[in-house]
Amino acid sequence: MMEDTMVWIACGLFAAGMVCDLRSRRIPNVIPLALLGLFAVYAVAGSVGPPAVLWAHFAIGAVLLVAGFALHLSGGFGAGDGKLIAIAGLWIGPADLGPFLLGIGACALFLSLFALLPFERTRRLRSNLPFAVAIAPPAMAVMIPRALGHAA
Repeated sequence: MMEDTMVWIACGLFAAGMVCDLRSRRIPNVIPLALLGLFAVYAVAGSVGPPAVLWAHFAIGAVLLVAGFALHLSGGFGAGDGKLIAIAGLWIGPADLGPFLLGIGACALFLSLFALLPFERTRRLRSNLPFAVAIAPPAMAVMIPRALGHAA
């Protein structure tokens, strides 16, 4: 029950990051930090599994942090987006990494196509896409069924 509540709170934090990115093109540091702290509590509660699985979660988060940092340095990603994708990878773990990454790709494609629409509002998106819109939905799509599965 407590683990499910933590997953729901994490989903709310991912949604908050997405809304902040849409509004201001910034993800406040408090959101990834809160997600990291919540994951620590979640892991200590034993919800992640054995230590080997926990290390796999950490490895995925680290690899995504390096990838996000590299994308940030190349100008294709905001720093907040890099932190958010790393924290999402930490929460997602190895079992659902494939669907999560495919979801990010699909959402990024739709976001890019939306930005190409010939409207003034969408033209403003082109130079600075709110990439949290492509990160948060796949993360939540993986995490919500986990919380619902525990409740059943």
